[in-house]
Amino acid sequence: MNEKYQLLKNKTLLYVEDDIKLQKNIVEILSNFFDKILVASDGDDAYDRYIENQNRIDIVITDINMPNTDGITLCKHIREFDKNLPIVIISAYTDTDYLLDSIDLNIVTYVTKPFTTKKVLSLMDKFLDYFQLTSHIIIKSNLEFDYDNGTILMEDTRIHLTQKETKFFKLLSENSVVTYDMMYEYMWDYEKAPSQGAIKSFIKNFKKKLPANLCQNKKGVGYYLDT
Repeated sequence: MNEKYQLLKNKTLLYVEDDIKLQKNIVEILSNFFDKILVASDGDDAYDRYIENQNRIDIVITDINMPNTDGITLCKHIREFDKNLPIVIISAYTDTDYLLDSIDLNIVTYVTKPFTTKKVLSLMDKFLDYFQLTSHIIIKSNLEFDYDNGTILMEDTRIHLTQKETKFFKLLSENSVVTYDMMYEYMWDYEKAPSQGAIKSFIKNFKKKLPANLCQNKKGVGYYLDT
């Protein structure tokens, strides 16, 4: 099982549940699949955590009925920033109105409690299907990015990227401009702000692997892909 779901290990999950005892139990189960799990106890807390970590969060699993902001409203807020982030809604019951709302919000699936082992495995399979479909990004006709394998396929040539280069290219492929702050947060996690010299060296080595002029600098702002 560990080998089958290895793809999920490097994904970051935001899990939202106001029942603390249930939250603890579910986190214990999910930790078998994800190394990085961010936890929130209500919709307001979850929204704050999403804003702080939106460039790192790969999946959201949220309960519906919570104090303050409910799960549907949370999803609506998240969709203002990201239309494609996989979101799963969990509820103690099936409500037709909630189901209709979740369809409009492009929800991956709607899971009713209790969150059984069978339901967990089914959900993990859905995530695998999603990421296997979306990990390949077509940059242009002769240039394809494989995020999960950290490679760029250019015509018949496969370019291998380092872990940081893979994260950087993912940012470039998803944003019109990657700011320096986004680089610090997503690539260095704000642990140690890299020096200007370190960034220049990273960009220089990164550009050597790419087609000429593909990665461009927007002075004083950051970098972008010129496609």
